[in-house]
Amino acid sequence: MNHNIDERLGKVVLFPQEPVTAGQLMEWTLTYTAGSYGVDEGGMLMVVQRIAADIQKPQFEFPDQPAYTTVVTNADCRLSYRFQPKQYKRPWQKWCLVIDIKDGYLRPGDSISIILGDRSKGSPGIRAQTFIESAHEFRVLIDPTNAAQPRRLPSSPTFPIIADKPIGLKCIMPSQMITGESKKIFVVGVDRWGNPASHSSDLAFRVMGNGGAVVENGSLRGKSAGTVYVEVSSGRLICRSNPIQIFENKPEHMRYWGDLHGQTDSTVGTGTEEEYFTFARYNACLDFTSHQGNDFQLTDEDWARLNRTITKHHKNGEFVIFPGYEWSGNTSAGGDHNVLFLNDEPPIYRSSHWQVPEIPEGDMTPAHPVDDLFDKLKKLGGAMAIPHVGGRYANIRKYFDPEIEHLVEILSCHGVFEWLLWDAIDEGYKVGIVCNSDGHKGRPGAEGPGAGMFGITGGLTCVLAKEQTRKALFEALEARRCFGTTGARMNLSFEANGAIMGEELRSIGEITIKAAVQGTAPLEALFLMNDQEVLHIERPPAFQNIQNSSRVRISWGGARIRGRARRATWDGTIQVSGTKILRCGIFAFDSPAEGIVAQNETRVTFKSSTVGDVDGIDLFLRSANDGTIHFNSPIGKVKVDLKELGNDTVEKGFGGLDLRVLVQRYPEHLEDCSLSLEKTILPPNGKTATYLVKATQEDGQTAWASPIYVNSI
Repeated sequence: MNHNIDERLGKVVLFPQEPVTAGQLMEWTLTYTAGSYGVDEGGMLMVVQRIAADIQKPQFEFPDQPAYTTVVTNADCRLSYRFQPKQYKRPWQKWCLVIDIKDGYLRPGDSISIILGDRSKGSPGIRAQTFIESAHEFRVLIDPTNAAQPRRLPSSPTFPIIADKPIGLKCIMPSQMITGESKKIFVVGVDRWGNPASHSSDLAFRVMGNGGAVVENGSLRGKSAGTVYVEVSSGRLICRSNPIQIFENKPEHMRYWGDLHGQTDSTVGTGTEEEYFTFARYNACLDFTSHQGNDFQLTDEDWARLNRTITKHHKNGEFVIFPGYEWSGNTSAGGDHNVLFLNDEPPIYRSSHWQVPEIPEGDMTPAHPVDDLFDKLKKLGGAMAIPHVGGRYANIRKYFDPEIEHLVEILSCHGVFEWLLWDAIDEGYKVGIVCNSDGHKGRPGAEGPGAGMFGITGGLTCVLAKEQTRKALFEALEARRCFGTTGARMNLSFEANGAIMGEELRSIGEITIKAAVQGTAPLEALFLMNDQEVLHIERPPAFQNIQNSSRVRISWGGARIRGRARRATWDGTIQVSGTKILRCGIFAFDSPAEGIVAQNETRVTFKSSTVGDVDGIDLFLRSANDGTIHFNSPIGKVKVDLKELGNDTVEKGFGGLDLRVLVQRYPEHLEDCSLSLEKTILPPNGKTATYLVKATQEDGQTAWASPIYVNSI
């Protein structure tokens, strides 16, 4: 069958067709040879990539610049070519190179050659995809008959994309241990794009902290209660683990880490479900996960295969997987919701059959709008829905059901969405907080933006459960006993009069709130909040008397809108006058494609975009209290006189969705990795008060605890 298609439609050959390092600059030649049909005048050749692929966009005008691309033919015709996103169907619509045949045609045997990253006139090449993939495809389509109906060539070439050399190490440990037990020390190399990379097996370990533990044969054994870190070094590479709390006796609730939101090539993601779950367990060291394919794209075969794969990989006590999918209705119908099931092989209630029209509609599906989904899930039992923000944002002000919705996802690779939590609180809903990745790169638990459409690194959710079983974790999520982070495995605790995060508390009079955080890096602040109002900020001692610090932190963030086009582009400069920049550094930038692009003693030029998150630059100045700082970007400008800055923070808003710039004096050195607070407060009488805590680190990593809801009598 394929032989006949090749003979009629033609073949395509790629040179070189060999493994490529993630983000490598390449010159590729794709040569299409027409089959027995030839290609008629008005026909079309297309080269497309998946949505997640972040290969550089081709350009055709500047031969000495990156991504220069040429197209030539030996046929008696003229070629017209262009880069035109959304020319083909999902999930192959973001990267589309379209070639039209004009003023002639291709005979059988005629060819077209596409040179991506043509280096013949000085171009350095075109940047390859920045994330690993076992079988990356250049999908080539041909429309030989001018019917505007291109068909994939079976010979479309594939090749592996492999990790680059490691530029750092990552050490992942359980957040809790019991004295006497041993846990393997997991260490992985990380390349510049966040891919897991091979590292030397010659590792040195050092235990730090106020607890007792020793390293034995690559494992950590707890000896006495306290908090420890494991420092790992290999040559010039060094890292420190997340904090590990060691207990004499097992606590009531253990802490389990997961990423509940990601996709594979069955929809818009990368790789197979088998690769997805293998990565989650053995590369990201997750305790639990879920696969969330877009419902309107999942075939019945996809759904059955996914559930078979879940059954194969799920094992209580070792690695928990929740069956599920993403209900992907338009925002007008409720918007994106992740659906999690307690039991195996559940039904799928689609939002539509848009890309699976061959599947008959019926009484059960589609479930549309989202309140119809809620009704079906409640009748089924053992299910929950989590509103989130992706391409479509969840419209919880219009659609919400407290029986089925217990959580909101406020962070993914699409951005930071605290506003979704504020929406819920404004409406009087009681919800917990989760952070996940919505990853499309096949790296659940370790997903980054690369150089493509996604804005930030994915988050993680920590669940406080009695044991590592699907039932116990599901019950903990229903009870909102969880917190989310931007990816760092920070230890966050929060209670009020004995009630812990996520719980409700009935109270007469004052309550005592306690919170504590142990970070993966020096901590900046621990915030106690009532709804959006900050009641108290606990900071390390280094923030006292910093008016003479030479370090000034400039940060900016926010988003344009709630919808798809939320990305705010800040590319700009920071200039100083009346002083000099001794050195500077970046924090919270998520992609190597952004950051500082040029600097001298008086000026820093940067490239940055935000999607609700924050980026920033630290300036270390020659004179702490003389001169002026000028922040200039397309979104807005800020001018700050250093003489007047003192210990204060200058903040200026620019509309949009919390678009803002902050300039603040900052300690020259931070080292405290733990903070705690205890406050006695009087809740407002006769209403429900929502208290939560948020912790921030020097490196921009953030954690949010699910609120405690206090009903004052």
